[in-house]
Amino acid sequence: MKDRLRFRQIHLDFHTSELIKGIGAEFDADDFAKTLKDAHVNSITCFARCHHGMIYYDSKINKERIHPYLVEKDLLKKQIEVCHKNDIKVPVYTTVQWDMYTAVRHPEWLVRKTDGSCEGDYFNKDGFYERLCVNTPYIDFLKKHVTEFVTELNCDGVFFDIVSEMDCSCTYCMESMKNKGMNPLDEQDRKLHYRQVMNQFKKEMSSLVWSIRPGILVFFNSGHVSFKDKLPSKDTYSHYEIESLPSGGWGYMHFPVTCRYTRNLGKDYLAHTGKFHTSWGDFHSFKNVEALEYEIFRMLALNSKCLIGDQLEPSCALSKPVYDLIGKVYAKVEEKEPWCTNADHIAEIGVFVPTDEKSRVSSSQAAIESLLSQLSYQFDFIDQDMDFYKYKLLIIPERITIDDNMDKKLCEYLKNNGKVISVFDSIFSQSSVKIIKETVDDYNQPVKGRFIARNGYADYVIPTDVIGRDLYKTEYVMYVKGMETKTDKGQCLVKAYEPVFNRSYKHFSSHLQGPSSHIDAYDAVVINKDRNAIYFSHPIFEIYNKKGPKWIKSMLNDAIKLLMKDKLVSHDGPSTIFTSMNVQKEEKRYILHMLHYIPERRCTDFDVIEDVIPLYKIKIKMNLPKRIKSINIVPQNKPIRFSTKGKIVSFTLDKLEGHCMLSIEYEE
Repeated sequence: MKDRLRFRQIHLDFHTSELIKGIGAEFDADDFAKTLKDAHVNSITCFARCHHGMIYYDSKINKERIHPYLVEKDLLKKQIEVCHKNDIKVPVYTTVQWDMYTAVRHPEWLVRKTDGSCEGDYFNKDGFYERLCVNTPYIDFLKKHVTEFVTELNCDGVFFDIVSEMDCSCTYCMESMKNKGMNPLDEQDRKLHYRQVMNQFKKEMSSLVWSIRPGILVFFNSGHVSFKDKLPSKDTYSHYEIESLPSGGWGYMHFPVTCRYTRNLGKDYLAHTGKFHTSWGDFHSFKNVEALEYEIFRMLALNSKCLIGDQLEPSCALSKPVYDLIGKVYAKVEEKEPWCTNADHIAEIGVFVPTDEKSRVSSSQAAIESLLSQLSYQFDFIDQDMDFYKYKLLIIPERITIDDNMDKKLCEYLKNNGKVISVFDSIFSQSSVKIIKETVDDYNQPVKGRFIARNGYADYVIPTDVIGRDLYKTEYVMYVKGMETKTDKGQCLVKAYEPVFNRSYKHFSSHLQGPSSHIDAYDAVVINKDRNAIYFSHPIFEIYNKKGPKWIKSMLNDAIKLLMKDKLVSHDGPSTIFTSMNVQKEEKRYILHMLHYIPERRCTDFDVIEDVIPLYKIKIKMNLPKRIKSINIVPQNKPIRFSTKGKIVSFTLDKLEGHCMLSIEYEE
């Protein structure tokens, strides 16, 4: 469906206490629409029901839930009608697991821990964060509520919020588990059961919505998109939404990491940031326009539609200053859209994601996002069921489980000209290493891969002319002991060296790890006999995420260049430049996005961006399979002179200030 998911969206939060009066007293439909149009907004998510449990339309079946001080009873209906008159789409929001009104009146419907306490804060805390279980009669209310507003209101979609898998021991779940032959006392059984519960919930709710309004948007939000959403979303989500407010707890790494995986799931997607200085509900605060530009333009670079979160004040009059801020950015997005519409990303490297769901972004994912972006590689995050052959190189970071099926796929991939870098415990049959020993601490616990106080048990590597070519040929500390391995039918490229002794109460020297003994201990970097797979024994990505040693970046880059020729995009600018390459096949053009914004830790809570620092005379090289006809800076349509030598296209960008898009037209 053309224009189904739009580029310039707003999520208009409206979680409003039932104690506040005059709700909607200043709502003016025409002014509401004009403010949005002036800010170049073309889709806005409005509220049917909020986390307080209040309803914002004239419900016939839940009159008791209508906000007691709602002046404009048809608020949501009028928001939808006036927006549609102005070609603005309106998906409708409803909450699922946070609903204060329901939680207070039906505590028996709450998610329960194994000790019987409720999940989330109790009612003596300031918040609506008690979780409701959808395996209770609560679902009957939800179905009737959704049926009503989807039937009565001409909405363009339904956004179900706070939809997460839980570990629930409520009486309903315990009974359900027993009926299925599952053990309510077993944590894995409880989690498996709730995954089944949540998958069934999503299936029933999306089927309900589409039975009333076929084809409208449906999304279930848990604050993250990941491997666990892949199968349940196949038939229940119309698209994905990546909630990712950098200053609201997600950080600047979450969006690109999540997007690089989400964009391979086969559905359209958008990403959330906020106009807030911090996070949702931060009334009367403003994100720096430079930060908002970076967050929105990075979405475009990674082929995402854009959404900015706002919170509607109780009067229901949109804040003119807020939409002035939003309009400054969305006006530029509107100009850039022709070079973003129907674009496909190009990636040369695939990086495997962990599937254990221990965190939104693992430490290795954060490090890889940082490292490969600094080095200007084009890459995706993938899982073992995705197509390996789309990529010239695969990277298997720490803590990735390699089963027999994945091992077989990797070996087949290598036989067909693929290349692999594996790290630490992610060893497969072509890694060409064997474990020779395992060092333990004073408590007889293995030390490999552990960050130990004062770098106890750290060891060293000495770079070579192959790996670490630009580094001094002396010891560099690796902070964490790796897998103690030796080459098996391969070649050692870098050795690991022992300290004089491992730091403990028995023996230590100075403040941190002991100095090098200059005695080699094991093989730190190995290339296999076919020279198409390199193995790092240290957890290099976890080390980089925690300590940031530049020598790891140098060694990784040398390993990549050794295996993968013909890098897609190269430049001589600083590592703070972010690049992303897309292609619009119908228009026969590549689009190279270049961004230069620098998040800084100017406060204790999160990174901020206040300045846009221009760069000049950046030399760029691209390795492209097509014959290039022209290169233009867009939307300014400013031509750039370039030269070609074989597949290499070279040119100089005179100035990069913030975000630059280059349209590179080609011939078939």
